[in-house]
Amino acid sequence: MRCSHVSVSFGSGAAEIRALHDVSFDAREGEFLSVIGPSGCGKTTLLRTVANLIPPTGGTIERVPGERILLVFQEDSLFPWMTALDNAVFGLEMQKAGAGWREAAARELLDRFGLKGREGAYPHQLSVGMKQRVAVIRCFLSNPAVMLMDEPFAALDAQTRLALQQELLALWEPNRKTVIFVTHDIEEAILLSDRILVLSGPPGTVIDELPVPFARPRHASLTLEEEFLELKRRIWAKLGSARMESVVP
Repeated sequence: MRCSHVSVSFGSGAAEIRALHDVSFDAREGEFLSVIGPSGCGKTTLLRTVANLIPPTGGTIERVPGERILLVFQEDSLFPWMTALDNAVFGLEMQKAGAGWREAAARELLDRFGLKGREGAYPHQLSVGMKQRVAVIRCFLSNPAVMLMDEPFAALDAQTRLALQQELLALWEPNRKTVIFVTHDIEEAILLSDRILVLSGPPGTVIDELPVPFARPRHASLTLEEEFLELKRRIWAKLGSARMESVVP
């Protein structure tokens, strides 16, 4: 997938709001790519534009023909009238996968990620962390070519967030689908990613592209290593300059 000089604006004239300006990057096959930037810089708009939910006002997005893209939202996106199991298998059901196979596949992942015994619970009976587990499992079971994730762990406490980061990597590692992951958390971006895009803004534009040099698998102890801390400081410096300046085309 390639974004070339993508811009997004809302409204017109004096009321125009520019969300993105001249954003260009490639999302490589099998890559875990994170996008980080100051609040209001257009990170969510970028994901929704990539997902074809918002049309760009400038530039192009090149997608592989027939490529399936799924978006995991920051807010609760489960169907409230469905159980955890039914929510998890929804994508497979839409693909008309066999009922027995899809239920077995969903139960295996629900069991693996701490939801054994909660298969019949409805979303209002689940914690925020449990609901996000189900949403992520549903995305992986649907087997898209590209997964877009919009701060899926932002509302969680630090301990639950760290656990879900490790669970996400455990789901992703075997098949390594392309992931574009929006976050405001620098440690999360480094721990998960192969590469990090830093946005300025608003309007958002790419001001740096940082490879993450750490081998996989990765564990939370990595956050204490000096090389990790140095990369974190570098990103902080970039974000600091991004907060101080707006890009004016």
